[in-house]
Amino acid sequence: MTRRGDTLQGIARAKEKLGKDLLLLAHFYQHDDIVRFADFVGDSLQLAQTAAGRKDARYIVFCSVSFMAETARILCRSDQEVLHPEPRASCPLADMASVGAVEEAWNDLAALGRKIIPVVYVNSNADLKAFCARNDGLVCTSANVRKVFEYVLSRGAAVFFFPDENMGRNISHDLSLGEDELFLWDPERGAAGMHQALSRTKVFLWEGFCIVHRVMTGRDVARLRQENEGIKVIVHPECPPDVYRQADLAGSTSFIKGTVEKSPAGTTWAIGTEWNFVNRIKKENPDKLVIPLREERCREMAKVTPEKLLRVLEGLLRGELVNRVTVDARIAADARIALSRMLEIV
Repeated sequence: MTRRGDTLQGIARAKEKLGKDLLLLAHFYQHDDIVRFADFVGDSLQLAQTAAGRKDARYIVFCSVSFMAETARILCRSDQEVLHPEPRASCPLADMASVGAVEEAWNDLAALGRKIIPVVYVNSNADLKAFCARNDGLVCTSANVRKVFEYVLSRGAAVFFFPDENMGRNISHDLSLGEDELFLWDPERGAAGMHQALSRTKVFLWEGFCIVHRVMTGRDVARLRQENEGIKVIVHPECPPDVYRQADLAGSTSFIKGTVEKSPAGTTWAIGTEWNFVNRIKKENPDKLVIPLREERCREMAKVTPEKLLRVLEGLLRGELVNRVTVDARIAADARIALSRMLEIV
């Protein structure tokens, strides 16, 4: 047996021994060798809801990037332990907005005398979620971002959305907001250009992006349509606006998965999101032709390997907490409020 085979068998044995004490969660973007052992696989919203709802598990092992494990730590009971196979698997998008820079922007926005509510994408660090809670804001995911925007705008407030510009811009366009109603906040320029942020501005966007989705282009869409007659294009809302506009459908990873699964046999799909996820959909839907819009992998998700997962599980069998996830108590308490506000409206 290969070394990888020994590792996979070791994970299976450890899971069996740990039994119901263990809840193993994995994001859709994880490799198949991780997903095969997960008790639940989902997008950010689904994983947050699952982590919050499973009160019986003593140990929650989160196979994802670090902010997702932080979210589980915030939502779970204090007597539950959350562990991460690779704590250094960070999200570049999440790191594009620091709490210091966001607070500075918030102070400048306050000078406008407008009613503004901060909304942070779940792809962010815990201190930003806490910041939103302290300022009457909340969290959103790609599955509920439209509902959250509608909620804020219905209260007569403008949205301060960070850190993903593309998602904020795409959803704003879905809500029929024009470019003159959006203002792009460049953290390097600060308050420069604030004279443009007049009372008409309804959404203030942070200049951040997902590396995986940013490289997808409208040319990719056009090429695949030319090569595949009748193809349907479905993309993640983190894609650039030119891709989003040309797509037939757009939504969270769970939406993408469900849409393709429910489509008739023989249909052809181009999917604009991370390759591992697209490849798994392709395998699970052999009656359809599934093509990646572009073969892009999340390098940070790939840092979670079976070997690292086995190390965590074997540690639990020895009574050791390997790569235990912790969040400062005050930050966790505030972040929990922002996450709870999100879960209340979706």
